[in-house]
Amino acid sequence: MERPFRFNFKPVDRAHRSLVHHWLTLPHAAEWFYGQGLQNTITHLDDFLNGKSAGKYWLGFDGDHPFAFLITSNVEKPTDELTCWCSEEGAAITLDILIGDTSYLGKGLGPILIKEFLFSQFPHVSEVLIDPEATNQRAVHVYQKAGFKILSEFIPSHSPHPHYMMHLKMKELQ
Repeated sequence: MERPFRFNFKPVDRAHRSLVHHWLTLPHAAEWFYGQGLQNTITHLDDFLNGKSAGKYWLGFDGDHPFAFLITSNVEKPTDELTCWCSEEGAAITLDILIGDTSYLGKGLGPILIKEFLFSQFPHVSEVLIDPEATNQRAVHVYQKAGFKILSEFIPSHSPHPHYMMHLKMKELQ
């Protein structure tokens, strides 16, 4: 991938908390962020802003304009339950992503956003896990275009609906 990147990324700060909350209420987000999963996201974002979170919460910017929300966490091999989905030596992370600004939807930016985020913020990582709801075909398609492969279907603790566990080997990311 050529540098410089189109997008840049910064940890969420208190000034952008209400923007993230707003994005999570928009129809294209609320369809997938709901119930216990939504509550977990809000609670853990507040924990992050208070310096008490294992996860990291990010904003994606186009210039100075925030348009995307991303969440990462480390997979603590070998004790983390997510280790069973890992296949590479080295560090692994989880990723969740939401394009919040609706004017950026449907423009094919998802795979670019994911690749630039991973190359710029996690070049040392060997593999990445992401787990969209199985019926979220738009997200599954975007993740596959970015290089993720479906490993399995499962039901997470925060939702009664099937999700796909998807995996990306960073060495295959282009």
